[in-house]
Amino acid sequence: MAYGVFIHRADSIYDDSPAERYQFPRQYLSRAKACVGDWVLYYEPVKIPGSKGYFAVAKVEKIIADSSQPGMYVAQIEPGSYLDFVNPVPFRNSDGLLETGLMNEHGKISGVAQAAVRPISSADFGNIL
Repeated sequence: MAYGVFIHRADSIYDDSPAERYQFPRQYLSRAKACVGDWVLYYEPVKIPGSKGYFAVAKVEKIIADSSQPGMYVAQIEPGSYLDFVNPVPFRNSDGLLETGLMNEHGKISGVAQAAVRPISSADFGNIL
């Protein structure tokens, strides 16, 4: 089991309902499977005007193949586990990135930050909560 981050946008092309399910393509399957039985943070990208940043937490119950779309999968959220944050948490604060695992060896944000499903360390997860 591992903590994770699911990127979600209100205008998503995917069949997402954050409190119930998160749809994603096959390329993220192994990352999503690692989160089964554990918690994920929902994150809205900073490029979205008025971005909420990290805005909720939920527990992944299981991963299933999406029978309506080949090559797509759904992370089913454990009923009652989804919690919106009272105050969304920004991507960075005055000390820098809260998700330090996104930094590369040159101190810059790595390409992993663009991944719709990504792992997050327990320390970074705790920094955001």
